[in-house]
Amino acid sequence: MRITLIRHAEAGDDAPRDEARALTARGRQDARRMGRGLARRDVTFSLMITSPLVRAVQTAEIVAAQVDYRGRILATDALVPEGPVSQIVSFLASLARDPEAVDSVALVAHEPILSALAATLTRRPRHPPLKKAEALRIKMDGGPEGTGTLKWRVDARGRHDRL
Repeated sequence: MRITLIRHAEAGDDAPRDEARALTARGRQDARRMGRGLARRDVTFSLMITSPLVRAVQTAEIVAAQVDYRGRILATDALVPEGPVSQIVSFLASLARDPEAVDSVALVAHEPILSALAATLTRRPRHPPLKKAEALRIKMDGGPEGTGTLKWRVDARGRHDRL
């Protein structure tokens, strides 16, 4: 299974609640560039899941359009910033039971859950925080119970680096 962790792009500070903060014009542009960078790598997703916070949903929609993902984007409270990593790992394990159905998952969320999830999947004590509009690909050998390998990252400029 391939797991792509995507941090939302830049959001404004003008909303009455944190959950309602929308992407700025720069955030939308960065999300498009990141999505185009993913498309240049021929990235496809079997499933996209996002945090329900507006900035994450908007990022997911922009990236989905760039990589030509036509499936439904699912939202879950498990991907909120302080969400329980164990819940996401359990969910990924359930998906891994049928690798034919889902072989590439995108998780669009926030910090600190994304770096905590990257550390858990790669069996490391810590992982540096993802930057806004950054995507990180992890290849799981043996499903989420196995050890993940960091493969590459794509940043807000659409540049990609092998890890």
